[in-house]
Amino acid sequence: MITPLSRSIALAASLCLALPGSSRSQAPEEEGADSALFTLRPEPRFVAEIDVPIDPTVAPSPDGRFFAVLQTRPQPVLWIVPSDGGEPFAYRKTWSATKPRWSPSADRIGFIADGGPPRIWTIEVDPETGRPIDPPRMLYRTAVNAYAFAPDGERIAYIPRRTTAAGASEIHIIEWESRKARVLLREDGVIYHLDWSPDGESIYYGVMPALTEEDHAHRVRRARVGDGRTATVLRAGEFLGLSSDGLYLLCRPLGWTHSEGNIVELVGIAGAPVMRIEAAPGPAPRWGTGGPPSRRPVRPSEASHAIWAIPACPFCYLLIR
Repeated sequence: MITPLSRSIALAASLCLALPGSSRSQAPEEEGADSALFTLRPEPRFVAEIDVPIDPTVAPSPDGRFFAVLQTRPQPVLWIVPSDGGEPFAYRKTWSATKPRWSPSADRIGFIADGGPPRIWTIEVDPETGRPIDPPRMLYRTAVNAYAFAPDGERIAYIPRRTTAAGASEIHIIEWESRKARVLLREDGVIYHLDWSPDGESIYYGVMPALTEEDHAHRVRRARVGDGRTATVLRAGEFLGLSSDGLYLLCRPLGWTHSEGNIVELVGIAGAPVMRIEAAPGPAPRWGTGGPPSRRPVRPSEASHAIWAIPACPFCYLLIR
């Protein structure tokens, strides 16, 4: 049977700082940059081909065996794509949506529905097959910009869409069972991305400065979930995410511009740069799932929706949208 998805799986390269096609070079000079920072130019490995228009976010399951992909046209479909080249499954009882994320508990997939206010919805799935077993249900009535599941799957942190008159934004946390939400923190600036630490005790998030600030650098900040106390980890061009093992941050370099190319940096959670990665032209890289080196994160390219894998650091792989 021919399906709208065609796959061609290729083995991702094993971890090595000196990958074939990569090289060490001097990083561009910039404020606070280490001129000896290792630069990696990896050769992406082809994994699969998707023949339908999809949302640029691809969500790997916690064990890396599946990818959740949202088809956008001609009708909305949630595709569950096995990473080993098996037959993809199409779930058609959904609607236009973006930003799929797989719960760490592996039993549900979240997304933000587009058919009205952008609210979080979830679909219960079978962790063994990745297939949905119940229709989608709305988590909460608040409109959101982004969200993230806690490691235990019982809490969700989200960024409400509303902002204050002064441009401040907030992070809220909602309990899965009770559906009760609380405000964790407020920032004088736009919060645009967030990830939980593996122990569930902290949230790392990116803040775009308020228009009234003279310093235009983004801040990567860490908040304690228990009391909401915050601390700045580093200044960056953009925060792209925390690795699943909680050891590395993925960021655009400080002072980065589009004319410099698709450049990102791996930074330790203490704020020290580890390496620079010069990726192929396209959307910004994102983290994939943790797991053994055989797991394959993916990215659909802008032109052909091809899926690629790029190794980054032990048990963590970059996910390029």
